[in-house]
Amino acid sequence: MSVLFPTRCLLCGGWISERQGGLCPDCREQAEAEMKTVYCTPPEGVDAVICAGKYRDDLRQALIRMKFRSYGNQTIRPLAGLMRQAWELRNMPRPDVITCVPSGGMRIRNRGYNQSEALANELANAWNVPFMRMLRRKLRSKQQSTLHAADRWDNAAASYQLRSGIQLHGQTVLLVDDIVTTGATAGICASLLKQAGAQSVWVLAAAKAGA
Repeated sequence: MSVLFPTRCLLCGGWISERQGGLCPDCREQAEAEMKTVYCTPPEGVDAVICAGKYRDDLRQALIRMKFRSYGNQTIRPLAGLMRQAWELRNMPRPDVITCVPSGGMRIRNRGYNQSEALANELANAWNVPFMRMLRRKLRSKQQSTLHAADRWDNAAASYQLRSGIQLHGQTVLLVDDIVTTGATAGICASLLKQAGAQSVWVLAAAKAGA
């Protein structure tokens, strides 16, 4: 494919060339300015949380589109690029291994893929860091987005478990998700990874929801 092949800007939808990496100059400038202002307080069990932007406006619409595989090629790479840029802006080191927040089987069947895993794989390829599925979602667990903040920690604790045979032996693990809201999912997943021997668990997400 030519580097001049036309495509659409991830955020505004305007026509751009492929070599522009999924964002027009104006949207890239705005995204870079916003990522400097986004700070996330790590929940218990998490050593650092970095988010590329706030879950609103054009970024919100891009993340909604990403949930469907038909838009994957248009959204995954530029979103992962923004996440990588936000990570490097904070001078964070590269992890030893990358994993992701798992999705339930029904959601994967409906959407065709796990968007957090797709983002994690893109980051792993860009950084030349191994990706590994370390967590699984239990059957019949409730979706976090349907619950009030006070109920999300209990639901997350009942929803996730380590895959068999995971041994991390003091490694630093990057946990990738698409959106961080209360931090309940990240906190529970990080606790599980530390039970498997992780020394540090960092979280990288495309967007931060809420205040």
